[in-house]
Amino acid sequence: MCWRPTCWVRRASAGSKLDVEDDVTNILIFGVTGMTGGAVAEAALGCAWFRVTGFTRMLQGEAYDELVSKGVSVFTGDMNKPYTIKEAMDNIDTVFLTTTYWETMNAETEYQQGFNVVTAAVQCQVKHIIYVGAEYSMVTTAERCKCLEGKAMIENYIVSTGKAFFGIPYTIVRLGFYFENFLSLFKPHQTNKNDFAIALPMANHGLNCGSIIDFGHCIAKLALRPDTYVFKTLKLATSYLTVTDIAEKLNTYFPDLNFYNPKIPLSAYRKFDFEGATELTTMFAHYRSLHEWDRTTAMELYSYNRTFEQWLKDTDRVLLEIIFENMDNFASDNVFRDANSFREQQEMMKKKLLDTVPLTYFFQSIFSSGSSQKTEKELSLTNQEKSRHAMRCKLFSEAHQKTDNVSCDRSRSKISNQEVKETEI
Repeated sequence: MCWRPTCWVRRASAGSKLDVEDDVTNILIFGVTGMTGGAVAEAALGCAWFRVTGFTRMLQGEAYDELVSKGVSVFTGDMNKPYTIKEAMDNIDTVFLTTTYWETMNAETEYQQGFNVVTAAVQCQVKHIIYVGAEYSMVTTAERCKCLEGKAMIENYIVSTGKAFFGIPYTIVRLGFYFENFLSLFKPHQTNKNDFAIALPMANHGLNCGSIIDFGHCIAKLALRPDTYVFKTLKLATSYLTVTDIAEKLNTYFPDLNFYNPKIPLSAYRKFDFEGATELTTMFAHYRSLHEWDRTTAMELYSYNRTFEQWLKDTDRVLLEIIFENMDNFASDNVFRDANSFREQQEMMKKKLLDTVPLTYFFQSIFSSGSSQKTEKELSLTNQEKSRHAMRCKLFSEAHQKTDNVSCDRSRSKISNQEVKETEI
């Protein structure tokens, strides 16, 4: 039984303890210490209709302690060892599965891990599995993409298993490019004093994108309404932007800086000297082939999905800290000078987000009574969204005040430089 305050309040206000306990969704989240699994866990923890279990290999550490302090029941195991997976699925209703290529840089290993989880879910008769999948890049491009290949194979296995009479109800979600990636490996890179390149090799092609925090809420709501989305593949994105669009929005928000699209060719991107350059090149080649996704489903699942401008308003302080931390050591000839590895940059971004703006502030719940259990679920998440939105506005009003002084100083410098240029002309 879960004794988190939110769940206790829900049980205390309910007429029948048995009915409420029966209606609680026991969700097991794989990759709970990563960005995607962590976002789903944060969203689920803010709703009393979930009991959250996380699956991790870590026996101790800051991430482990943080999960426990938030009310997650942490199960330690290994996705390469099927028997540990089955032990974690006792009394589980829904499994959220995300796999990563970057941990081993091997698509076959990623597939085997996903295969082990799905097989265990079928054997344990789990009611619903949600997987963050991908389509085969060879279908849309002429090039093999290893970092998407394992996900595509797992997705195919889940779908084929779901069609069998002994299979498992599933929902496949494909997520757009995370806004939060601009805080890590894909952060704006300084190429001159006040010039920053958005180094994505997308040329003039659009990119389906959105915030991982918002995607986490979409998936949490999806887990509460499996009957509506079972045996479906959902594409979730909140925006469709070119790199030039992104640069223009950054220039509007930070008028004292100059962001631009360097229009890096795929052939040049492949030659950058950092781990994973080839895999990322093929991934962006795949992204170039995708058309704009319908955003109706994402808005139905979570009405507070944010645009890029709204995300900037919420994250400006973190972004400024990151792009200015190496002001004296900018790379003029290699925009990926600071990228030692994809995994290190992702961990850096996650730590900065948690240190600067604790994600738990975004997921406060307010409870209200409804005429039925299904209605109560919807009202619980709706009120949670309103509370989160109000809290976010309050948190970042102070951030804007602090960054105004920085912006003014840099604006004066920019004006002075412009006057000098005009005088020279």
